[in-house]
Amino acid sequence: MKIAISNLKGGVGKSTLSQNLAVCFAHMGFKTCLVDTDANQNSLAWSGVRPDTLPSVTVVGATDPKALGKAVDNLHRDYDAVLIDGTPSLSEMTTRIIIAADLLLIPILPSAHDFRSMQPFFERLDQAREFRGDIPAFFVINQYSPSANVYKRMAEAIRELGIEVLDTVIHRRAAYAETAIDGKGTYEGSDLKARDEMIRLTREVLDKAALFNLIKTQ
Repeated sequence: MKIAISNLKGGVGKSTLSQNLAVCFAHMGFKTCLVDTDANQNSLAWSGVRPDTLPSVTVVGATDPKALGKAVDNLHRDYDAVLIDGTPSLSEMTTRIIIAADLLLIPILPSAHDFRSMQPFFERLDQAREFRGDIPAFFVINQYSPSANVYKRMAEAIRELGIEVLDTVIHRRAAYAETAIDGKGTYEGSDLKARDEMIRLTREVLDKAALFNLIKTQ
């Protein structure tokens, strides 16, 4: 399965979700690779401090948009799960990231501002679909806080766009930043609530991948 985690807006948690999903996939027995497309290479830096005693997550950098699709396809021959950590850019790379994937996750913060800023991304998604046809796409609500009253209204507005919102909501928790410092995911941390919600998200993503026949048979 080839899964892109993408949004044109920075600060929505693309790398955090990519790394945590990769960790969960690895613990579940999937041979996992994470492709870092951001010039800052945050996921590559994360992998550099990941302890060798933990399940392996291969991380490769790929910042050339024209080479991305071929690189992802080549990796997919050797890995069960290839995750593409997207870059916040209006460049060609965003379209290439979407085209390279079989399933798209769109992290978004529960704020009206973030929702209103999505139009350029939708244009990129439509552009990619001209090349690939319909690409399954799902919103992931990230950094949720119970005090964010706008969440329910925003979720309803998103659904009107015809893009499904995944049931699992990722809360604002210090555990995500704390585990990332050590090259880990919350699956490997001490915050059980963060661990459990990431497991639920991973299982929900796997259910969607199975629905579209994206999971390799072992």
